[in-house]
Amino acid sequence: MNARRFLSALVLLLSSATTFADDATDRLAERRAIRVTPELAVKCDQLLEKWKARFDEERFNYLVAPPYVIAGNGPPEKLRRYRDGTILAATRCLQKQFFKTPPAEPVLILLFESEGPYKRLAKKWFADNDVPYYGYFRHDNVMVMNVGTGTGTLVHELTHALIKPDFPTVPGWFNEGLASLYEQCSIAFDDTIKGHENWRLPGLQKALKAGKLRPLAELIADRKFYRPDLVGVNYAQARYLMFYLQEKKLLQPYYAGFRDTAKDDPTGLEALKAVIAPQSLEAFEKDWRDWVTGLEFRSGR
Repeated sequence: MNARRFLSALVLLLSSATTFADDATDRLAERRAIRVTPELAVKCDQLLEKWKARFDEERFNYLVAPPYVIAGNGPPEKLRRYRDGTILAATRCLQKQFFKTPPAEPVLILLFESEGPYKRLAKKWFADNDVPYYGYFRHDNVMVMNVGTGTGTLVHELTHALIKPDFPTVPGWFNEGLASLYEQCSIAFDDTIKGHENWRLPGLQKALKAGKLRPLAELIADRKFYRPDLVGVNYAQARYLMFYLQEKKLLQPYYAGFRDTAKDDPTGLEALKAVIAPQSLEAFEKDWRDWVTGLEFRSGR
């Protein structure tokens, strides 16, 4: 009789523990969910219907995770890992830290496991012939990604997709600087994202050592960010400015201040001066250059 009572109590205890664990999981999932409007969810379903025949023809797997429609030529479990471990995780972080206006339109994310299908379908579906090696974000809210190279560029392009509705007039130097920051990043359990040193550092240090790095004010004021003779170092300089502001805990207030005053300060130079005050821009840049010189990138990180 005592044995029966013990077994009954044990079953009840295990059932209760399972219930508590399930409740905790549900609460965690609810806390970490991305809030979207019913209208956006419907638009995502409609976008999938529009593309489904093309996906089926190429034997793509696909899923809807508003605001995203995600499709790729990898197996379903890999697609889910991209969704949960990178796309939705980074979205939660970026929206928490920066972006108060969420997308009103779906974002289509196409994930290719190798270069061949990536180039072939970029041409077939979009008539894009000369595509970047890693991937790109199109102005029609489509991300075309060669994830065979890794997921760093996936977060980079995701940042472009999320900043678009929040800061429509963001200049190229800031847009690329912030997106590049998260090419090498870590995502914490508390939904915070942090950039780290990456492959762009050696080129920046080389330009700095050679005395060929232009002042930050010149980078910020230049409307031709993508000019061929400077585009590589421009990316690196913008990225490591964002990195430095992150380390000084100034990146979030700088973004918010710049976005909210961009009508009167379209380049963001005055917003930068305001967020680093009372330090002058000249003193700030000297400290930034010294900091960059002392950084080290270890590719195995």
